[in-house]
Amino acid sequence: MTARLRSLLLGTALLSAHASVARAADDPLADVLADELARTTALLADAPDAPYYVSVAVTDQQFVKIEAEWGTVATDDRTHQRWLDVDLRIGTPELDNTHTLRGMSGLDDDDRGRVALPIEDDPIDATRYAVWSELDRRYRQAAERIVLVRSERSVKVEEERPAPDFSSRPSPGAATIVVPPLEVDTAAWSRVLAQLSQTLSDDPAVTDNTASLSVQRDERTFVDTEGARLAHGTLLARVSLSASAVAPDGDILTVYRSLDAHDPRSLPGADELAGWAVVMKQDLARQLAAPRGEPYRGPVLLSGRAAGEFFHEVFGHRVEGHRQKSEDEGRTFADQVGQQVLAPFLNVYDDPTQSRAYGVDLNGHYHFDDEGSPAQRAELATRGDFVGFLMSRSPIPGFDQTNGHGRRSPGLPPVSRMGNTFVEASTTVPTSSLRGKLLDLVRQQGLPYGYIVEEIEGGFTMTGRVTPNAFNVRATALTRVWADGRPDEPVRGLDLVGTPLVAFRNIVAAGDTPEVFNGFCGAESGWVPVSAVAPPLLVREVEFQIKEKGQERPPILPRPGADADGGQARVDAGTNGGAR
Repeated sequence: MTARLRSLLLGTALLSAHASVARAADDPLADVLADELARTTALLADAPDAPYYVSVAVTDQQFVKIEAEWGTVATDDRTHQRWLDVDLRIGTPELDNTHTLRGMSGLDDDDRGRVALPIEDDPIDATRYAVWSELDRRYRQAAERIVLVRSERSVKVEEERPAPDFSSRPSPGAATIVVPPLEVDTAAWSRVLAQLSQTLSDDPAVTDNTASLSVQRDERTFVDTEGARLAHGTLLARVSLSASAVAPDGDILTVYRSLDAHDPRSLPGADELAGWAVVMKQDLARQLAAPRGEPYRGPVLLSGRAAGEFFHEVFGHRVEGHRQKSEDEGRTFADQVGQQVLAPFLNVYDDPTQSRAYGVDLNGHYHFDDEGSPAQRAELATRGDFVGFLMSRSPIPGFDQTNGHGRRSPGLPPVSRMGNTFVEASTTVPTSSLRGKLLDLVRQQGLPYGYIVEEIEGGFTMTGRVTPNAFNVRATALTRVWADGRPDEPVRGLDLVGTPLVAFRNIVAAGDTPEVFNGFCGAESGWVPVSAVAPPLLVREVEFQIKEKGQERPPILPRPGADADGGQARVDAGTNGGAR
């Protein structure tokens, strides 16, 4: 940057808004973003490396969290923060400063970090100064980085799948979608959560418990040099219960239940939640009494929730478009377009425009992504054939347009991410018949038993080249089903593992009762809310491996207020376990 340009950027003169940036008199925050964006682009218009695209976004976050432990409120947080994000591109859409630097990982990180803004619009000057400062900083970073990007072209081999760095899109223009206010009766919820925690605490086997309410309101303001001026956001509420215990062999067991809604008033009432707590204690007791499983390869039946989370972990990350152009990624599906990758009765798509499915609010719903693009339905697999990717504005060969899936947490660059992933079956069987079909496969393969997986608590998938291109999905509730007619048996301590193409080819049947999984997904652009909707799925062959476990015995001392005659037995430090 020249000394003249630097002094101009550090000045205080204001220019009129750039013609491509819409204006609205009733939105002072958007006015500041538009003014500073127009001023910066005008001042840099004659620079040797003038930005060809800039966006400025503010995420206004309000958060309430109430958490009870051991029958009393332990956390009562109310926060209000604003975060600023500037995306600035120098060069051309074919090659700009965001291009990956191969072999220079230390210089390849986008170190923007979280930039805090004042939470009030009046006086507005503090916000204006913060936006000006971040635009200046981001331009300096971009100007330095584009030199490295251009220099690398002369010393590195040609990229395997070259593609432009940025794609065009029609401007969404100006749009305002009102986000409901965050309104929670914290006093009432505190009483309910304390009582729920006390109910969990009454079980002498429980070593830890939490009853929690979290409500987050995100209001996003977005302007860019292509004419977008957007105000939109989300309101998400979650109530959750968890309880943990330590098995005699050291295995730490946790049962968890939650429900998500777009309105805190839609969450379950006190009586329904009390029923959750009772059932959870029963589930925890079954897990404590259950044996640890052994390595297994054979038929598995995934419930709808488990199937949805399975597809999210194993399929979803591999169809994120930006991964197909990285030299470090395994690109599982990059060359599979038009090829059969799933059973021919399965269709998969991602549609963040849907707010509900089967009577359940969907976490992954949004109107615009974090690049200002309207949310769209993205077709991923049709009749088992792979047909497309989740796309941000980072194009890949054969897919040069966004489908509204560029997402991020504040302080990170957006990349293509999942929203609401739907797995649909064109041919189904009654869900009630799937257990019998599971046993048919078990007997055909000469195995003594198969497994039903009721719940999955997440997991991880490796999509790179250096590590095996495999997945590990954490099963938290699974049942062994015996071929000889013995009663079903809960089992603990197993994870589903394998490679994606093999696992997907082994899906042989789908039930007729889809279920919804709601959660939060973490990746390089941070944590974003997601959903997955799927029917129960029968898989001909999946592999289980033994899960890690703790090495500490259950608590040696009785819990406070309990003794051997009061419901909690003492544990002899010289034995391998104790009574519950």
